Amino acid sequence: MSSGEYGVVMDDEEVATFLEEQGIGTLSMGDERGGYGIPMSFGYDRTRERCILQLSFGEDSEKATYIGSGNQVSLSTYEWNAVDDWRSVVIRGTLHELSSVDEPWAPGLFAAYSKIASREIFQQPLKELEFEWYELRIDDVYGRATSD
Repeated sequence: MSSGEYGVVMDDEEVATFLEEQGIGTLSMGDERGGYGIPMSFGYDRTRERCILQLSFGEDSEKATYIGSGNQVSLSTYEWNAVDDWRSVVIRGTLHELSSVDEPWAPGLFAAYSKIASREIFQQPLKELEFEWYELRIDDVYGRATSD
């Protein structure tokens, strides 16, 4: 490990296994107005190397304005047990809405691998929200972990 770096790079198998295990992270997006980050449950689709997310939108959803602009997003997730026992993965890519007709299995994959963030994060009653399925098409993924 060179000066200024920490941990070791995770290989593709380690990253895929970690993403399947985690199921929750922070989805970050932004544009010239600034940035926006939210806790986000996800299911990692190892076969197609993408993440499945169920996004909720209220009447004045700030999230919708960032997603609608077509900008890149990042999803980060980590596990920290101690200063010498941690792993983290950062994904960069773009979000694309999924059709329930074209991708009927998305809810099952999400249920199998996601961890629910919390219902308490919603500022409106659930019945007032619209829920839509999205895929995060991965352009770049980077994982690091503590060295053995």
